[in-house]
Amino acid sequence: MRRATLGRLVQHLRIWSVCFAALLYVTPAAAVSVTALTYDPGKDQLVMTIAYRGTNPDHQFRVAWDACRQLDDERMQILGLLVDSQPDDLAREEFTTPLHIDLRDFSCRPSKVTIRTSAGFFASVDVPAARTKGSPLQPSTDPRNAP
Repeated sequence: MRRATLGRLVQHLRIWSVCFAALLYVTPAAAVSVTALTYDPGKDQLVMTIAYRGTNPDHQFRVAWDACRQLDDERMQILGLLVDSQPDDLAREEFTTPLHIDLRDFSCRPSKVTIRTSAGFFASVDVPAARTKGSPLQPSTDPRNAP
């Protein structure tokens, strides 16, 4: 009698594990993350690498910006939400894609730019003041990070 009960338990566990695996297979792609976020001073762009799960590599991403706010120092801060064009795509494969955001007309400078996703991931990068025409490209220095 004990064997029959153990056999049923094993059978039920197998059925539940198959159902759970099927549920995971058809889950929408909610996990979007930014694996790299940098500022390219030569092109005056934010450069990020986006990792996501879906059924196809054709997802388009854009950033929805919040209002620019003043920080305690001379910098500003702006938050951006990374928006996926296919948020309900089934999470079957892993993909990565680059995204370049032109900052030539970006008025919130110098600033700390934070990109977040709906999954709760966030990354930040400092963007220096805009260069004036004819000014040489100079590396940004932050005295707070000096050794």
